[in-house]
Amino acid sequence: MQVPRRQRGLTFGGFLFVAVVVVTVLMIGFRITPAVLEYFAVKQALNEALETVKDPTAVPDVQRAFQRRIDAGYIESVTSKDVEINREGNAIRASVAWSRTMHLVANASLILEFEATATR
Repeated sequence: MQVPRRQRGLTFGGFLFVAVVVVTVLMIGFRITPAVLEYFAVKQALNEALETVKDPTAVPDVQRAFQRRIDAGYIESVTSKDVEINREGNAIRASVAWSRTMHLVANASLILEFEATATR
């Protein structure tokens, strides 16, 4: 005589819980993806601006080159005036920092802080 085995599986309540968690993670991921892509575009524009300018210590030249690249990439979170240029030994370091607030639901928001740097 066999002992009946207990059924295993996901209950309806467990399914709803898992579904809510998965949907929440996906929605947050969908909301932050454009901001992360913009970060990589800003970082690339900063690298290109620093590499193409003849004199990287000339702040206006770097700012102009950076502005041309972010205008072409439709980047609106930063401007050329946000670029800071510092000398670290023999290297020139350009950096730009910004934050972005994203509304999620009701009174809940997500704050993302970015800092892109380039060295030449």
